[in-house]
Amino acid sequence: MSKLQGTSRKSQVFWWQAILVTLIFVLALDGCIPAHEPDNLHNTPGAPVVIDNGVYEGANFSANIPDGWRVITGEAQAPQSVIFVAPDGKTLIRLIAGTVEGDSVTVENQRNAIIPVTLGNATTVTTVFSSPYSTWTSYFPDFEAVQDSLSSR
Repeated sequence: MSKLQGTSRKSQVFWWQAILVTLIFVLALDGCIPAHEPDNLHNTPGAPVVIDNGVYEGANFSANIPDGWRVITGEAQAPQSVIFVAPDGKTLIRLIAGTVEGDSVTVENQRNAIIPVTLGNATTVTTVFSSPYSTWTSYFPDFEAVQDSLSSR
């Protein structure tokens, strides 16, 4: 009978230890929860941007993203802009709301094309294509396709 009591006592000790460890764990996690939601969750700067099914959608315009290209969104406080980066990491298609000075968007040691496009609602989007001379002809059709896909929001 004493052997049975010993097993029961070990079982009780085990369960008390398990409960104590769980309680300590829960209390430790309680300290990880902020007392209130941070202000920046409700005040995110800049207009929203959606990237879905190969389409970039911003506040002023939208455009198709070439297959395999990366997307870099613009600064929140600046006018809407986006950069599509080719798989080579050097060729860029930039779309910028409004008219832009050519000197501010050209890339040194690359061939650059700066073409303003006026959309249906009179929104101007400056389209910029910058590419090394060696890859210009292979990526230029992607630039033309992005220009053709531009639409106002």
